Amino acid sequence: MANEYDLIVVGGGTAGLSAALTGACYKLKTLVIDAASAGGAMMNNYPWKVVDNTLGFRNLKGKEVAEIFVNHVKDEGVEIHEKEGVSDIKRTGDAITVETSKGKYSAKAVVVAIGMLGTPFKLGIPGEDLENVFFTLADPNAYAGKKTLVVGGGDTAVEWAVALDKGGADSHIIHRKDVFRANEKNQKDLDESGVNIHWFTEAKEVIGDNGKVKSVRLINNQANEETIENYDYVFFGIGSITSSDFLEKIGVETDERKRKIRVDDSMRTNIEGVFASGDVVGTWIKNPQAIGEGAYAAINAYKYIKKPYWGEDVGR
Repeated sequence: MANEYDLIVVGGGTAGLSAALTGACYKLKTLVIDAASAGGAMMNNYPWKVVDNTLGFRNLKGKEVAEIFVNHVKDEGVEIHEKEGVSDIKRTGDAITVETSKGKYSAKAVVVAIGMLGTPFKLGIPGEDLENVFFTLADPNAYAGKKTLVVGGGDTAVEWAVALDKGGADSHIIHRKDVFRANEKNQKDLDESGVNIHWFTEAKEVIGDNGKVKSVRLINNQANEETIENYDYVFFGIGSITSSDFLEKIGVETDERKRKIRVDDSMRTNIEGVFASGDVVGTWIKNPQAIGEGAYAAINAYKYIKKPYWGEDVGR
C-alpha cells in the first residue's frame, strides 16, 4: 500500500515550496519530493547569487533564501524527501500514484513544479563534453586567475560573466548579436565590470588537450572571420530543457517544443487532479511568478480535494 497524502508536490524549488506551504496552511497532508536538494536552483545552481527580485529579501544569497524557504515549509509540518527522483505519475481510480526511486506514494492531488533545470541546452558543437566545460556555475570564486568564456546573452550568462569577474577570473562573454536579452540591472552590472564582451560572436568548436579545454574556435558572424582563442574554462549559459521524456511518460499536455506544461487559468493540466506551476509552465522564469503560481496551484488543488462551498469546482 502506497503512503497516502492529500497533496504531493513534485519539485522542491520556489514554486514547489510555495505550493507546499499553501497546502499546509489549508491543513492538507503534504509531501514534497525532489530529485536533488530542496531549494531548487537557488540551492543547487546559484547559491552564490544575490536574490534581489523577491519582495522582502535584500542582500541575501540564493542558498540563504532557499534555506529560509525550506525551513519555513518544514516548520509548517510538510514532509520533504530529497534526492528521490520521480519516475512516473499516473491516475489510479480516485487517487494519483507517484512512483519514485524509493517507493510509491498516493495522493488526492499533485502539483508538478519541476522547474526548467532538466537537460542543459547544448549547441551541438564539438568539444562540449570536455572536462572543463560547464553548464552551471556553482562557485565563481573557484576560477580566480583563470581565463573563462561564457556563451550566451540572457540574464544567466551575463550574471555568470560578472560573477566570474568579481571572483578574480579573466572573464569573457560572447553573444551572437550586439545587444543582450538580460535585464537592465544585469547589463548595468556588466558595463561596470571588467568583463570582456565579444559581439556578433559564436562558438564553433571547443578544442581540447588531454580531455580539458585548451581553446575555442570562434566566428564573427558579421565579418565571417574565424579565430581561435585560448581559454581555461567554458560556461554555456543558454538555458536548459525540461525532460520531455518524463513529461510524455506522465501524459501531460505540453507546448509545441515539449518544454512547458500547458495549464488552464486554475493551473490544471489535462490530467484530473494534476496541477503544475513555476518555471515548467511560466513565461517569466523568476522567483516572484514561481511563488504566486505555486500558491495558486495549491489553493486550486485544495478546492479540487475538499470542494468548499466558497470555491468553484475545479474538478474535471
